[in-house]
Amino acid sequence: MKFRIALVVIGIVAMMAGCSKKEDTTVVSSDENSVTVTGEEGTATMEYGKAALPADLGLTLYPGATVGEGGTLQVESDSEEGADSVVSVSVHSGDDIEKVAQYYKNETKNEQPRIFEMAMPTGKMVTITIEKGGTVKTVVLSENTQQGGTDIQISRIRE
Repeated sequence: MKFRIALVVIGIVAMMAGCSKKEDTTVVSSDENSVTVTGEEGTATMEYGKAALPADLGLTLYPGATVGEGGTLQVESDSEEGADSVVSVSVHSGDDIEKVAQYYKNETKNEQPRIFEMAMPTGKMVTITIEKGGTVKTVVLSENTQQGGTDIQISRIRE
């Protein structure tokens, strides 16, 4: 599974580099817990088994949540086009989606979030989005009917 995730990260960075008109050099480094790809357009790092949000994100991890399948992905770009920074963290909670959704609704209430709730064939889904000054923060909650509880995906895209 880690190998597939590493391939996705490498593919994303390769696409970023492919959009550039400059020739660049890409450096890939990895260990058993992370993969980092660095090129002239920026750096992408995927860390497995780690769930850490940047201090300046303004969101916290749900209490008691454990690292999800994806771990943490952070991409920093020096490109003139597209996002300058992308952070994404996947965690899982054994709590039901209603409890987790209420936690994030309370946490974001002063930021005028857009909240979408929908029923899916695989369970309920809640999306909380906050846009402010070239930054988009998103919390996506998905009911996990197989494992029980709620899958939580927190991301920030900053231009």
